[in-house]
Amino acid sequence: MKPIFNGQFGGLSNSKWSGLAGSFYRLVGLDFHSTPGIIKVRQKLEKDSGTTVTDLCRVSIVASSGETFWFSYTSGKIWRRATDGTWLLVYTTTPAAGGAGCLGAMEHDGYIYWATESRIHRIPIENIATAQNWTDNAVEDWGTFTNTDANFHPMVKQGTSLFIGDAHYVAKISGATGSHTFTANALDIRQPHRIKTITTYGIDILLGTFIHANVNRCDVIRWDTVSESWSVIDTVEENGINAFIKDGNNTYAQAGREGRIYYYNGSFLEPALRLPGDWKPTKTAEIYPNAVTTHLTIPVFGVSNIAGNPILQGVYSFGSYDKNYLKTMDLSYPVSGGLENIEIGSVLTVGADLFVSWKSASAQGVDKLNWSKKYPSAYLETGILTPPDKRNYFKNVLEIIANYAKILPADCGISFKYKKKYETSFSNALTSITDTELVQEKVKETIPKIASLQLKIEFTVKDNNACEIESIFYE
Repeated sequence: MKPIFNGQFGGLSNSKWSGLAGSFYRLVGLDFHSTPGIIKVRQKLEKDSGTTVTDLCRVSIVASSGETFWFSYTSGKIWRRATDGTWLLVYTTTPAAGGAGCLGAMEHDGYIYWATESRIHRIPIENIATAQNWTDNAVEDWGTFTNTDANFHPMVKQGTSLFIGDAHYVAKISGATGSHTFTANALDIRQPHRIKTITTYGIDILLGTFIHANVNRCDVIRWDTVSESWSVIDTVEENGINAFIKDGNNTYAQAGREGRIYYYNGSFLEPALRLPGDWKPTKTAEIYPNAVTTHLTIPVFGVSNIAGNPILQGVYSFGSYDKNYLKTMDLSYPVSGGLENIEIGSVLTVGADLFVSWKSASAQGVDKLNWSKKYPSAYLETGILTPPDKRNYFKNVLEIIANYAKILPADCGISFKYKKKYETSFSNALTSITDTELVQEKVKETIPKIASLQLKIEFTVKDNNACEIESIFYE
């Protein structure tokens, strides 16, 4: 029999027809990293914010108190999630000029700073617990931007200063505790570039730029934060550096709206990988600047639909069990709003917990990983299993064996569906039996006129129980 999975995991394949050994065309809600050689079902993301959060939050922070704060991208509202899990609208920003939506935020040296289109605002960290505290102590319009970028004010801390993008300027907050000063122009990059995302790189910072959705030119700029100009600049033919992804000491940049991810080598961007999707001018997606984090040592990032749903949306992982294993990518955590027409605004790690803000066409909220429930709709899709040298005649008999890695929990298991000639959906189901002696699921069924076989395996879970798979074979 031929292996579909035999312990070696290759992540998402490049297409239905090409991929590494052990790769799959689609992987939704499955875990291949926590126990090498085993397929498990991930924990479920479910809505944690109830009806409290009413806008997409593209900015969020974990305060040093352990609380998290979520900032509306459009309305100026700020929500607090206390450490006991309660949500509260604590403040609504009303800047003296420009839009009220939050475009960047960060805790720095005893204050939470947040930016709207034209102004920077702050509040002392000891005054963030209640809405009344915010009303009494928030200082709006503490600083004024020069360029007043309407979409992006990314922030990063480096050394003793906080750096903020403002179109072609880098602004800076610095100075001793209690006597911070705001510098509107600490660095001037070349116009018409606008700073969309910022991250640290050693003792330097990296700036990712954007010009226009129709302009395929953007820069990654490396700056030591003290010199009058940057040290290194690299231009790529993409319509924007959308987000930086950190993997330990390695830095990646997601650029453009066609799923490309580059590795930054200290001076230049090198093509690294691509999100597999149906990319066209009418089908685009991207990763928002704050929809990236590291969860349990593995980089994760949220993919947002821009137009046409070229790829399933949710939180993807790109990592491995340790350095001895191949780094692979999969859709680990679908949000509660679904898999299509979704925006992922911010992804935030709080201890071992993962929080994700999202928006669909009809709803929005913040999800939290539920450690007591498995994701109920996990599945995988193989690539095309029929070898090219057998495409010129029909195949008829199919046998599949999936070996479980433990005694099957009650009401749990897997089921099989197939396509035999590129049908639009997996509407054909296969009948399987559970062999409790060999601890495996078996299919032996005659399928007439198989032209090109593709399988879908769906997982049935019960609360926090699910099966685990050690290998899958077919003939």
